[in-house]
Amino acid sequence: MRHFVRIADGIDTLPLQLELTRNEALWDALPTRRLYEGTPHGAMTDIYARYMPEAELTDLAVRRREHRNVWWPAWHALPALRPLVFGLMARVQAVELGSVLLTRLPPGGEILPHSDAGSWAPEWYNAKCHLTVSGSALVTCEDEVCRFDTGQIWTFDNLKIHAIANDGDVDRVVVIVSMRAE
Repeated sequence: MRHFVRIADGIDTLPLQLELTRNEALWDALPTRRLYEGTPHGAMTDIYARYMPEAELTDLAVRRREHRNVWWPAWHALPALRPLVFGLMARVQAVELGSVLLTRLPPGGEILPHSDAGSWAPEWYNAKCHLTVSGSALVTCEDEVCRFDTGQIWTFDNLKIHAIANDGDVDRVVVIVSMRAE
């Protein structure tokens, strides 16, 4: 594979699945990523566990500027994230943690082709890893397709054109951890 690197396989995601079931109200608390005009993310919902301070989220342009991330209430409601995130940082030898975002894509849902280039965070946090918590999805990066299954962690260059399709029969939930590696 040219565009995809499997970071880990066989990760136990059950503790996080249970916490997500107990905290359904966390989903879509900040729906702006799926609602702005022209968004490729219209089919999914999010949980922000770590992101820029909410008070600074005044418009889409603000998200594209340099910023540092802070813990959001979901981080404290989902303690199973801690060993996953910090273990992943050690595995890729990250020097800085960026955002921690959970996304849920329903069966048949698609994240349309797009590139994350042109925004500060995706370019600064150059190690973005995707841990599939439940379900699976076909992820396309340029001309290559890869299946991300439950318990796997994958990375690819999100500055290239990519898309995601949940071709399964259950919600696909993923934790996206953005880190800086040098």
